[in-house]
Amino acid sequence: MLRVNAFDRTVFLWWNGLAGRNAFVDALAVFSAQYAIFVVAALMVVLWFALPRRTVALRRQLLYAGLSAVVAIVINYAIATIWDRPRPFVVYPHLVHQLVQHAADASFPSDHAAVAAAVAFALRGQNRSLQFVFWLLTGLIVLARVFVGVHWPTDVLGGVVVGFVASSVVLAFSGSLRRPADFVLRLFRRGAPAESR
Repeated sequence: MLRVNAFDRTVFLWWNGLAGRNAFVDALAVFSAQYAIFVVAALMVVLWFALPRRTVALRRQLLYAGLSAVVAIVINYAIATIWDRPRPFVVYPHLVHQLVQHAADASFPSDHAAVAAAVAFALRGQNRSLQFVFWLLTGLIVLARVFVGVHWPTDVLGGVVVGFVASSVVLAFSGSLRRPADFVLRLFRRGAPAESR
């Protein structure tokens, strides 16, 4: 059997061991694990079009958040290419309560956690209620991906770290990215970049 560190083994077997006991909890976990990431994306699109036309700063931040998500995926791909870590249901095929089907590809880091966290981190400094919603979705994803049996705890924690790094890199270059972002705003006729601060 492949070696698994004590933290991952203990936390995973305890948390995933709770699966299958409550139909509502299982359904919430399955939805969060599979579809919450699409809720994140949909919410970004809704915000983009629903905000008042002259709300430029948040729209620009949404662009940075989207770019942060792309950077997170690129980082994840690079890590997974170097380290092909097996998923829990591969290591413990008879112990895992696997609630969703998943390919037996690299487990570390979690793409879902990385993308959600990248978006949440990239929106720091914005409306607190908005940040809460994105962090709530990120938390649900992080917990659910382990609960349904497709990730180790350190996979989702690693994804959050990747999300932080990706958003930090993008925001560090936000000065250089402002002109392209404002071009996109003008292209979609959303806001008035020249008047924004």
